[in-house]
Amino acid sequence: MRVAINNRGEVAVRIIRTCQELGFTSILLHSSPDKNTIAYRMADETVELTGSSSLETYLNIPVVVNSALSAKAELLHPGFGFLSENAEFVVALESAGITFVGPSAKSIFTAGNKIKAKELAKANNVPVTPAYTGSETDPAKLLAEVRKIGFPCIVKAASGGGGKGMKVVEHDSDFFELLSSAQREAKNAFGSDQVFIERYIQKPRHIEVQILCDTRGKRLHFFERECSIQRRHQKIFEETPSTAITPELRDKITAAALKIAEAADYTNAGTVEFLLDEKNNFYFMELNTRLQVEHTVTELVCGVDLVRLQFAIALGHELEIEQTDISQRGHALEVRIYAENPALEFLPSPGTIQELHLPLGPHRRFDFGYDVGDTITPNYDPMIGKIITWAPTREENLRRMYSTLCETVIFGVHTNIEFLKSVLLNKKYQMNNVSTRFLEEEYKGSFKLSELTETQKEFAKTAAQKSTTSTGNQNGSDLSNNSGLRYQSPWVTS
Repeated sequence: MRVAINNRGEVAVRIIRTCQELGFTSILLHSSPDKNTIAYRMADETVELTGSSSLETYLNIPVVVNSALSAKAELLHPGFGFLSENAEFVVALESAGITFVGPSAKSIFTAGNKIKAKELAKANNVPVTPAYTGSETDPAKLLAEVRKIGFPCIVKAASGGGGKGMKVVEHDSDFFELLSSAQREAKNAFGSDQVFIERYIQKPRHIEVQILCDTRGKRLHFFERECSIQRRHQKIFEETPSTAITPELRDKITAAALKIAEAADYTNAGTVEFLLDEKNNFYFMELNTRLQVEHTVTELVCGVDLVRLQFAIALGHELEIEQTDISQRGHALEVRIYAENPALEFLPSPGTIQELHLPLGPHRRFDFGYDVGDTITPNYDPMIGKIITWAPTREENLRRMYSTLCETVIFGVHTNIEFLKSVLLNKKYQMNNVSTRFLEEEYKGSFKLSELTETQKEFAKTAAQKSTTSTGNQNGSDLSNNSGLRYQSPWVTS
């Protein structure tokens, strides 16, 4: 099979690896700035999309479809973001005789649009937050609708996710400016400026359920993920299982997820997202009709390859596993590594990676899109990659992730690694006393090493010390001057 991949970075690498295992030919559709990436070097074939911006390349339906046709692709995997939730794109592919590795156009039209998804949830007695999901576009009339819902409210893009096109509005005096900003972001990220507005729950947890549905009516869930640690509505920490979910609540929330999937006649991989309030009431938020960035933690805990299963469903195969075959084993945690400067309000830090050391070890997984010599450009999201760890318990896994981050070396660009370590050392996080406002409350929107406690500063200081011993790395580089980080584990007591 010949598989076109309309994406970039670590997700493109992830898809290519599964193509290699299946014996499929991978064809990377890429923009010019994405030539210096791992995916470009790994793909069996590459086709350049003319242009550099997202709207010119990855979001340009005619260009993408024609490029896939020119490469004689039989399937196209969209990854996440870009056109992965665009029903018009699926129709265009089908008309060209190319199979979309994802849900049907009908499913995306029904459930991928967040407005229609909320209406579907309400019709099937799944709890939703109060919202305005009408077609009104006049800002003044929208403000009138918001006043009925009540402040604070949140404006959301109707056709996407990933924190793009989302703005929290505390007061009506800020509404017009933030509405316009959300619409601009949505247009640039997803090609549509349609938004909807709902009441903002002050301190919710973000809980999502991974689902997988074949074309023959079998619908499965792969339990929940907790994604409450977010910055600007974008997830940074993702883990499973969630300590906030009791067995009884898990049964209810997964049943609600499958109920929505059935109502939408859903196929392929998807994620049903919920907000959990402080009284453990859950509310349907959206159905992401695609693979998620954080699918990795589900794979480690449930022992599955979700991309492989996506291909199987797209090719018309029946899922060979049953719900009773799926169980949760241990705890998995994912953190996202960004080229950004936390001390400068997380300003993106484009540049060339001069050194990269990823400390391989038991139950450590590295999904990266860049290597030594590659350039993080200002054209796209500055995520370098993801680190995922697994352990039998959450407490053990926090230790494993901390030690992994302490040994990870990236030179040439600023990264958020020290910030991630500080979150792991936070007692509230360790006790899982969190909400989607955790970072806002704990870090006040910024991060400076001077703001850490004296104990945490000592940990950070020792973690940054360089060992005099060379350990080498998977890139074959000489790290004799900067490898083998030593640190004092904060969990070791005398």
